[in-house]
Amino acid sequence: MPKHNRKRKHVTHQDDKQFEILAPKNKFRVFDKEAQAEEEHLSNILFGGSAGFLKSLEEAEEDECCIVDALAVTPDSGMGDENDSDGNVEKKPVWMDDDDGIDVGDALNSQGRMLPKGGMNNFSNQYSNLLKHKFETVVGTPQWATLKSSRPYSSDSDEEVLRTCGFIEKSVKHTMPSHTLEFKKLKDLNSETYNEGIINCIEFHPTSTVALVAGNSGVASLFAVDGKRNNKLHSVAFERFPILCAQFAQDGNEAILGSRQSHIYSYDLLVAKAHRIPLPHGLTQSKKFILSPDSKYIAVAGKWGEVHLLSSKSKERICLLKQDADVTALCFSPTGSLLYGHSAIGEVTVWDMNMRRVKYKWIDEGCLEGSTLSISSTNQFIAAGSTHGIVNIYGTEDILKSKVPKPRKTLFNLTTCVTNLKFNSTSEFVALAATDIENSARLFHIGAGSVFSNFPPFGTKLGSITAMNVSPGSGYIAFGNKKSTVALYRLKHFKVY
Repeated sequence: MPKHNRKRKHVTHQDDKQFEILAPKNKFRVFDKEAQAEEEHLSNILFGGSAGFLKSLEEAEEDECCIVDALAVTPDSGMGDENDSDGNVEKKPVWMDDDDGIDVGDALNSQGRMLPKGGMNNFSNQYSNLLKHKFETVVGTPQWATLKSSRPYSSDSDEEVLRTCGFIEKSVKHTMPSHTLEFKKLKDLNSETYNEGIINCIEFHPTSTVALVAGNSGVASLFAVDGKRNNKLHSVAFERFPILCAQFAQDGNEAILGSRQSHIYSYDLLVAKAHRIPLPHGLTQSKKFILSPDSKYIAVAGKWGEVHLLSSKSKERICLLKQDADVTALCFSPTGSLLYGHSAIGEVTVWDMNMRRVKYKWIDEGCLEGSTLSISSTNQFIAAGSTHGIVNIYGTEDILKSKVPKPRKTLFNLTTCVTNLKFNSTSEFVALAATDIENSARLFHIGAGSVFSNFPPFGTKLGSITAMNVSPGSGYIAFGNKKSTVALYRLKHFKVY
């Protein structure tokens, strides 16, 4: 079979006639005097020379300032709005129609109709005001048409910008989730010491991010609460004075420390110095006391149902209050006008601080022996714990209606003596704890009527809880135990200390 001599033809770019290059050839021109003259000629046409160019810049700056001043008073900018006497923002109309200046008389004449004279129908009134009045009388003022805003204007508010641009305003949920608690375990609050002994006191400073930890060893330590380092600020040791109770004064400049001794210590935080103050005659110990929110009184539980009312300034006794059985717990109302005292027979006594006498008494339902009391900061609820692990939550108005009020909720989550009860600052939850069984701590959601199922988390070793407290803004919660450890948790729902 004959072979055909076939040669493959290689086509180079020079021989390829199928494609046509449309790109212009790149020509380089020497920048000589002729080119320089041409450039100056074009520059003069565009900018009018160097002097004209600088003048144009000055005119542009003046025009820009005029535009900024004009925008500053436009209704959309919000800068021209004025506040009324109530502090609300008075908004101006965005535009004005040509028909807004027509009088009632001219409008009626052009329409060939008559209206009763007087009032809004006066011929000298504007016709637009008459129509507006009639519309509001029949339909009312729609929410979108109101000229007053209930919120003060904020130029830095993203929500205000979105609202003016026509976006749908998102509703922000401020209520605490009811089923799952969002929290984070932080570094132990007293990680730099661990020498306070059995923790009896955990107190958060009312205004600063500082916490006081004290216990049986007689050591009281101050820590800076940040969750990362919790640096120790100061420690003071009291010889043969196991600290059983401690509390900050409302102004935050003083801390009162009590024990089984016949004296107390007043620790001045400003000068870091402790003052030994003897107790009044007849008061031999201060294991259980509480300071009033108005910083007037110190109520100390004594023997045989006595409550010694001391002056918070002089530490001298003002009067002696009495109830029918031993005092097991004390708490003041948020205003300090009432003092509540639980007892060993399950009866709660309420004293009027103005009259300094018993106002009324009521029985804690199902309680054989009371152990703790806590009242919410909003004065809505009061929680009463017993030695049998039962916690009753009452409405404060309910206890005035009957001597045996019905609790709104009864908690059976603990089986041993309730040693700690604490409402958070927003009255959304109450924390309860017991000492006899390890990890006996629960957080009860008031609105949902149930405890958080994921707290404490599985495998957590809180130990035998002897002290517990919640920070003023509910951002932190701390648990102290018999092993000199204070576990600190961050509650993520609350954004402040």
